[in-house]
Amino acid sequence: MENDWIPRIHSKFSTPKLEKVLIEKASKFLEDKRGETPSFMFLSGGFFDVHGFAYSAIRAWKGAVKPTGTDEGRRPLLEATFASLSVYLSSLLSLQSDFYYAFDEVKNILIDKNREDLWVILSEKLPFVSLPPKEMYGKQVSPISPYYIIQQDEDLILGELYPSVYLTNIIASIKTRFFVFFQHNGYTAFGFFNSLPPRKNFGFEEPVNNFEKEPTSENLIKYTKKAKSLKEVLIALIHSHNNALLEQFLIEDYESLLRELLGDEV
Repeated sequence: MENDWIPRIHSKFSTPKLEKVLIEKASKFLEDKRGETPSFMFLSGGFFDVHGFAYSAIRAWKGAVKPTGTDEGRRPLLEATFASLSVYLSSLLSLQSDFYYAFDEVKNILIDKNREDLWVILSEKLPFVSLPPKEMYGKQVSPISPYYIIQQDEDLILGELYPSVYLTNIIASIKTRFFVFFQHNGYTAFGFFNSLPPRKNFGFEEPVNNFEKEPTSENLIKYTKKAKSLKEVLIALIHSHNNALLEQFLIEDYESLLRELLGDEV
């Protein structure tokens, strides 16, 4: 792998207090019943040039290295891995969301036409939900998507990557690979963590309190402190990235690392 996949500083401007509040709030929602928080990384970003990706992130992953402006010292391999995966998964998960909308629309039409009998048949088949491969779940075989959906609503997807995504071949310490994908007003955010927190903290099927004030660090700090779920933390992260309130990092060629992660399938 060439050095082009190593994340480098794209914008040094940051608001440490905002970053600290985002990390603390995310940690709270990710806590398990014992009060332990998994290692995690949340990021939001967008394409930069042809193969580039620029992003902002909050992270609390043990042993992870934050990107720097030089190649000195340890390489931020884990950060590059998650950032590159988020680029690859975004289009697939957006399609998954489209299926969700279609499935929900079919449900409403059938119920409106008093055809609950047909809805019962469809709901049992769940045609728009990806199935895990046989290595993960009995004899059921997955479609082409590289993940299994655990839970989903209209703007948030919780899932787990298949063993066919070779994260452990690149970073041996990653044993489980849970993620969330969030869409909000045309923007997206990802979260990756190494154990599954309580699902009630994600905010599934719950309305969010939209951020509608001037996007200053002070207003985003106030919004984040009042967040009721991980959805609202991700909304704050999206606004923080869009308004350059956190450090931004650039991967000049994310496809180089993706080829290694996906077994040369990209």
